Amino acid sequence: MAPLRISFVIRSVYDLLPSNANLVRWGKKEDPTRPLCQSRHTTKQVLSSCKIALSQGRYTWRRNRVLQELAAIISMAKGQTILPKTNALIFITEGGAKAWLGRSVKTTNHRKCRLDG
Repeated sequence: MAPLRISFVIRSVYDLLPSNANLVRWGKKEDPTRPLCQSRHTTKQVLSSCKIALSQGRYTWRRNRVLQELAAIISMAKGQTILPKTNALIFITEGGAKAWLGRSVKTTNHRKCRLDG
């Protein structure tokens, strides 16, 4: 496992990720609420329990990306090549505005994980 991934896992277990709640605790920010849903911005809320993110399909998108990565790794191990589909992606910015609506983005040239550096 890459060092940054290990660091992320450890920090998430001990609630040491830079969520708004922790940034307030550390004196780096004044407001602990999340702009997306106006609830307290904690690690648990960000990773799995935001009703707004759930209704927008953000967790489904994240799960699908993980499954695509796993399929690519398994196919490489088997010596096969599975080409990912070109999908139109819609991203919701932190303020709730849509960005890159309808733009096709190929997923073959992306890093395996943002935490890999």
